[in-house]
Amino acid sequence: MNKRAIQKAFFVCAFIGLTYAALAFNIQDRFVMKRTFDISARPAPKGMSVAAPGADTGHAAQVHQPVIAKDSPSIEPSLLIAIPIVASSIKEGLIEKEGLILIKKDGDPSRVYLKKPFDILRDKDREGLKSLSRVIGKKNIEAFLKKEGIVLPDRSLPFDTMTGKGFSVDKKVLTALYGKHVTEGFDSLFPFADGAFEVRKQSGVFEITSAGEPRQGKKAESDTAFDMPDLSGLSMKAALDMLAPRTQKIKIYGWGTVADQLPKPQEQVRGDTQCVLYGRSNQR
Repeated sequence: MNKRAIQKAFFVCAFIGLTYAALAFNIQDRFVMKRTFDISARPAPKGMSVAAPGADTGHAAQVHQPVIAKDSPSIEPSLLIAIPIVASSIKEGLIEKEGLILIKKDGDPSRVYLKKPFDILRDKDREGLKSLSRVIGKKNIEAFLKKEGIVLPDRSLPFDTMTGKGFSVDKKVLTALYGKHVTEGFDSLFPFADGAFEVRKQSGVFEITSAGEPRQGKKAESDTAFDMPDLSGLSMKAALDMLAPRTQKIKIYGWGTVADQLPKPQEQVRGDTQCVLYGRSNQR
């Protein structure tokens, strides 16, 4: 073997040796440029109080909550806002009062049902309201509220227009919406309560009060006799929604669906009679 061939063989062997050494000691990683910061570790912009649910930021995620002072004329309207929105949409021809709305339950695509707009309101069907919102169109809803002087929050904050969550409305403005758009065809819905407030209609005039507050100039509803409805099998919330307009003397034991009740169904409830609901977990 001549000298030239020996040099060539030496360089080939040296190259192979260096390649093995590089793989053995991960030398290539030392020369790869990597991103050295985590975008999730950046501090949140000042003035924001919203964090993505479930994000691991080293502390509990903060979710925007509307802060309304106790003595403020503004309230979070909850489902009270839905009635004038639906009434106006029917008047404008965006939906039909007797038309059927196709409703798909979130998380269960196999569960599909049909309901009229009026029945969705009466049952306080939140899945139905979501479907109604899609049919009416969010732009139409927001244009209606803007025209009536209701300012919605910035899109970066979480809110639900149709169910009245995440924003506030002056009580006088909300009452005016009812007087302007809600016709006599909706009278069977009242009193309509949701959250901490309810809408009542008396002598053709709407008023918004705290839920369960007795009407002025009339005997408190809790002092009026009524027949106890059959609440068995209902959720505690649904049972409370049925009882709250009639009496505030309610006690609850347990949770889940109603398994037992006192007084019994169809018994007459008078004056200061205590209504007691027993959940599945506390069945007598």
